[in-house]
Amino acid sequence: MSDVPPSDILEVEIDLSEIDLSEIVSETPTRDEPACPPQEEPARAEAACASPAPQPEPQTSPTPAQTTAPQPSKSPAQSTAQSPSTPRATHGLPSPFGEMVARIEDGRLRALVASTFARILKSLEALHAVEDALTLQKVLTVGALFNAVRTQATSLLAHLTETVVRDDNLDESFREVLDGIRFVVAHEMGKVFSYEFPGVTSEGPSKYTRAELTRAWGLLQNCLQQTAITLARTFEPTAMGQHLFEDYRSKTENSITLYRELQVLIQKVKTAQKSNGILLKHSLVRHLEHFREETMHFLMYKDWGEFGRFVDEVKRAFEEMEDFDCVLHGFAQYLSTLIHHVGMREVLHMRQGHAPATAAPRPAAPAAPNTRRA
Repeated sequence: MSDVPPSDILEVEIDLSEIDLSEIVSETPTRDEPACPPQEEPARAEAACASPAPQPEPQTSPTPAQTTAPQPSKSPAQSTAQSPSTPRATHGLPSPFGEMVARIEDGRLRALVASTFARILKSLEALHAVEDALTLQKVLTVGALFNAVRTQATSLLAHLTETVVRDDNLDESFREVLDGIRFVVAHEMGKVFSYEFPGVTSEGPSKYTRAELTRAWGLLQNCLQQTAITLARTFEPTAMGQHLFEDYRSKTENSITLYRELQVLIQKVKTAQKSNGILLKHSLVRHLEHFREETMHFLMYKDWGEFGRFVDEVKRAFEEMEDFDCVLHGFAQYLSTLIHHVGMREVLHMRQGHAPATAAPRPAAPAAPNTRRA
């Protein structure tokens, strides 16, 4: 999920020819009920399964007080509910995902959501290994690690596709949510593994720089975290990234720092536009280099390339002194739009005491893409 809701719906042709889904079988919850209740103690379970022992006929007729009144039958909703003293299984998911899944009343839906969360989290675990390698390795050999990410994400995609296409009993609104998630995952996989970084899974030293590999990692990381948040909000609308992911909390401070630094940067651009001398223009170019090295990585990964091109264009115009004022004017307009987008970040709105005062109100979240089923 990007910083700003898209104003247009883009039709993206995704080449997933490299991805083999034939060997992946999604997990479907079994409908067979166990012969004996697994929760009961062994003695009680054995008694429940054993044939009832013949009872001697009563010598006297029961009194009205001894007659047992018939119990009303339970509704399907009541039959799926459990007593508060018997917590549901969390399907091995970490908290708070497991707690969220355990609160889903319908058993079949609970198993489906647990399986989906498990696949998302396995993909994020594989990405964590990539991050460690990018942080620690001197010679980058991350092809096998990215291949593990692709394998896990492909399993997730196959699971979503099978559920959306084949599950006729799925609630239609929830089907649309899964279909939207499926579209986003397939789009980002195609973008990373087929278009922008083909060969990223190759063995041996990587042909990509650390910055490029970090961008590939970031695109997938952001996609999968936002996918988990979207699914969580289907059941708990107040769910937030800060509560689901530990590393998500640091994004708040990073966004505040980014917003302030962008404000400083645009002021330097406007000052350089008004100046007739060379020193303030030179100061701007040096500040741009510092910003690119120290702060640009707080931008969304999709914005790195465009921002870097603007910096290179400003530096070129400064060296040649050709259309420098025109280039600065275009850069100032770009920065104004970028500041507005950063100010709309959800993490800034969660820190009202620190959120930028000029940040625009966050619009309503867009609906899941209305994609055609495969």
